[in-house]
Amino acid sequence: MRAAARGARGLASAAQTAAKKTQQKQSIDDFPLIYPDFLPSPVWNRRSALFERLQRADMLERRMHIDIPEFYVGSIVAVTTSEPNLATRQNRFVGICIRRERPGLLHQFTLRNVVDGLGVEVMYELYNPTILKIETLKLEKRLDTDLSYLIDALPEYSTFDFNLEPIAHPVGTPVPINDTQVKLRQPPWTQRWELYDFKGIDKAWLQATPYYKRKLRITKVEDYMKYDLIRAYRDDCQEAEHEKNTQKEMLEFERARHESGATKRRILKSAADGI
Repeated sequence: MRAAARGARGLASAAQTAAKKTQQKQSIDDFPLIYPDFLPSPVWNRRSALFERLQRADMLERRMHIDIPEFYVGSIVAVTTSEPNLATRQNRFVGICIRRERPGLLHQFTLRNVVDGLGVEVMYELYNPTILKIETLKLEKRLDTDLSYLIDALPEYSTFDFNLEPIAHPVGTPVPINDTQVKLRQPPWTQRWELYDFKGIDKAWLQATPYYKRKLRITKVEDYMKYDLIRAYRDDCQEAEHEKNTQKEMLEFERARHESGATKRRILKSAADGI
């Protein structure tokens, strides 16, 4: 009897340990980077709890019909869309993701590639029903979360083969960070990139024209942020609570669909966390 009791307690403790490990794995560290579409609007007077909940319900339903993989700004992505004017009725574009912007159902991401010496940028709406397939050909991050400056960079930093084979990423390993610093063309540029705190540009201020060097000093657009005393609370405390509640809602939606037998598709997933 004692041996049986010890065995039962051992099994119970093992089950509790496994449950704790599973619960720990359900939390994603890079949730804001993997799921920026689930973040609340940065404009505070546009936030509405009811509107955001209805949007998340539509977004989760859409993700049950199409597999949206994990990708970051800097990842090489291929998107296949329906195109009725083509003979194949489909169009596939490959490029580097340079931007992810706008919250909710309006979330957009932009791919850039150089085709026949001409820079091409295609902006996609993530939840557009004309998107048939999204593939992450190379999963990686960059030093910046916005690569819009590639429009003024040399073409080799934005040139990718349309027949690029997918590069597998081992589950449970950190997503690599590509520390490439791009070289910009000679100014003038589309924007004054030297004023921004971009880490992926190689010596932008040294490439500025003598006129700007004489008339202006080196400043940063975000310098005023250091005087914002409530910024840490606004960015860290409240956003962390929203992320936790959103992940819980996504897991509950997954569990309900799996139990009903409708689908076995996963929504909340992260290669680095092994989920």
